[in-house]
Amino acid sequence: MKFGSILVIALIFLTSCATQRTSTIVGCDYDKNKNQTEYFVFPYGSVSIPGEWKKTTYNQIAKQQFFRNPDSITIAIAFGPCDKYEFNATNPMKGFEFVKAFYEWDSDFFVKNYRLNQELVESNESENFIIWRAFGENNNTYWDTYFLFGEKNGFANNLSIMTTEKWTKEDKVTFLKKMYLQKKTE
Repeated sequence: MKFGSILVIALIFLTSCATQRTSTIVGCDYDKNKNQTEYFVFPYGSVSIPGEWKKTTYNQIAKQQFFRNPDSITIAIAFGPCDKYEFNATNPMKGFEFVKAFYEWDSDFFVKNYRLNQELVESNESENFIIWRAFGENNNTYWDTYFLFGEKNGFANNLSIMTTEKWTKEDKVTFLKKMYLQKKTE
């Protein structure tokens, strides 16, 4: 083979590699000794969920993995690159600037499309997270979902607790913060 042919083959190979999507490795395991469920989506993020949780459904569009515990409480977790969100694609933001834009974009979606109310529950610029809730009635269904949006090393963290009366507002906020902050240094 001539050098030119090798160069063309190498360029085709490198171009095809550059256009590939990022591969991920996903894992989930309950640690009985620690009483926590470990969930990770490498290279985007990981979390330790207090208690025992089983994976249920997966929302391909939002990249959310849903979990349910023995008390039938449902949570959802999503990790992803900050620059892949439509509101952040052209001039990528990081840190709290991204978190604030993510909150504004998603809460606006719930208000416009589901006609739900939204409330900012807690905002922490130094830890790069916002906790908020979407609530109200839509199609005869009452919503009261709590979200924590955070950013770590260029990756978005979207943690949420679906409507439940089994936990108080304080329980939900504490749970979300515990999941997000315990892995902050990794």
